[in-house]
Amino acid sequence: MVFNRILRGGPGTIVRFVPARIRWKIVAPYVALTIVVAFAGTYLATNLVSGSLEDRFDNQLAEAARVASDSVVRRERQHLEVLRTVAFTSGVSESVVAGDEGALRAFIEPIAANSKTEYVEVLDASGRRVAGLHLDDSQTLTYSGLTNSRDRSSLPSVQNILRGRSDALGDKFAQLALLPDGPALYTAGPIYDGDQIVGIVLIGSSLEGLLPAIKHEALADVTFYGLDSTVLASTFSQEDGDANLASSGDATPEALAGLRESRSLYGRGFDLLYGELRIREETVGAFSIALPSSFISSASSDTRLTMMAVFGAATAAVLAVGILIAQGVTAPLISLVRTARAVTAGDLSVRSGFRSRDEVGTLASSFDIMTERLANTHLQTIRALSSAIDARDPYTAGHSVRVGQLSVEIGRELELPKRDLQFLEIGGYLHDVGKIGIRDSVLLKQGKLTPDERRMIEDHPRIGLRIISHVELADEVMQVVGGHHEKLDGTGYPYGLTGEDVSIFARIAAVSDIYDALTTERPYKPALTIERAVAMLKDEVTGGHLDPRVVDALTRALPRWGRRLETEKDLRGLLIPEMEAREVA
Repeated sequence: MVFNRILRGGPGTIVRFVPARIRWKIVAPYVALTIVVAFAGTYLATNLVSGSLEDRFDNQLAEAARVASDSVVRRERQHLEVLRTVAFTSGVSESVVAGDEGALRAFIEPIAANSKTEYVEVLDASGRRVAGLHLDDSQTLTYSGLTNSRDRSSLPSVQNILRGRSDALGDKFAQLALLPDGPALYTAGPIYDGDQIVGIVLIGSSLEGLLPAIKHEALADVTFYGLDSTVLASTFSQEDGDANLASSGDATPEALAGLRESRSLYGRGFDLLYGELRIREETVGAFSIALPSSFISSASSDTRLTMMAVFGAATAAVLAVGILIAQGVTAPLISLVRTARAVTAGDLSVRSGFRSRDEVGTLASSFDIMTERLANTHLQTIRALSSAIDARDPYTAGHSVRVGQLSVEIGRELELPKRDLQFLEIGGYLHDVGKIGIRDSVLLKQGKLTPDERRMIEDHPRIGLRIISHVELADEVMQVVGGHHEKLDGTGYPYGLTGEDVSIFARIAAVSDIYDALTTERPYKPALTIERAVAMLKDEVTGGHLDPRVVDALTRALPRWGRRLETEKDLRGLLIPEMEAREVA
């Protein structure tokens, strides 16, 4: 539109700006710190838990090794008790010398059954078995005899006794042996007849039977090795356990002691701790304790996920609280910024509406008061200007004020927003400002105007636009000043605009201007009745000159407008009846 082009060409263009988001200035550091603390907390907590799990794992591995070693020692002590009982039972030495297997079995079977001993063997002075029992059923304590022809003289423990050796703990000896009957823990002790060794007692426990009990106590898999590091027995399955557990090679039990390694067995990760197996202060072999290490990584992963979930939820909660707090703090500031932007854009009707007893409330209240005073001053200044304009033409005293106020009433009927009502009021006050640029000889001429003089009068909207283009007024105001004499069919002046080129503000001002001119008494004509004036306006609608919606809104607003005219003196203006009438088209 022409009014927009004039605005763009003039000074005082309003600069739009986007205020910095103070809410995020408050929340962003808070969020960043929370995230850093959350990540640091998750990292530290996970490491602490993982470290704690590793420490517990190490302690459990060491404890399992101690339990396994103690289990073997306890079993050896049980052997000693049974051995002493057998060796010192009256009649046993005589039966050994006599080689009486039946008598020996009668002596040793009750003793073995009482302690649930697996193996009991009695040897003669040459190391050959005289009698022996093997526990077949631990529930019924059923024993079977062992073949008497077996020669045990090759066992190191038997050799030590036959040679009359002893150590700091006495003349008893223990060993791990891989015998035809299977790997077993044996304890050997002499049978005396006076000071003469006449036989030997062997008390044994099968490693295959001993290992499950040790595993149950130690809560770990156990493997026994001989002095040559050969695997004697293991709680791992036999199919590939031996091969997998043979990584220690030919190392001695002393070299294996304290060794720890991580292995993959049966598709699972294990940590193995080796120990030296000592009985009666003698090294009899080695053992290893195996615990699955996969549970550490699994527990660490679970802990990490749990901690991440906990810290994530805590971070989200803290963030939500922070945003709510920031919103509570910044909401009034943002409202105040929006109000300031609207005022800067020329809308003096807007108010922040925020009230509180803090500093922000004081600022908002002060700003609203300042805006209210500015709006009043602005309107009063414009009304004074309009009064000065009307004063040049005595026939139109109060006309500009009435056009502005009536335009507001019509705008209310059309449900226009408050800011638009403000622009209608200011535009109505200034709609005839261009008359300042018309010579008195033409403006105040009595009688009929010439065509040139008529063109000068009709040019006052254009003159008005030039005058106010130097002032920062809203485009809606410019539309009123420049378009209040335009008609929808293009027969108006000065631009001959048609249809949608005539804005709603110009259409409202045009109806208000015509209605006030028709209903105001002038020296050259009487005031028309309301009914006659409305009828003429509707004729203009029929002729395609005026907007029917605006004329309908006027008819609805007239009762309220009539009451205002009766009560508000500044709307009535002053008439000068002594002025002579002049002819107007």
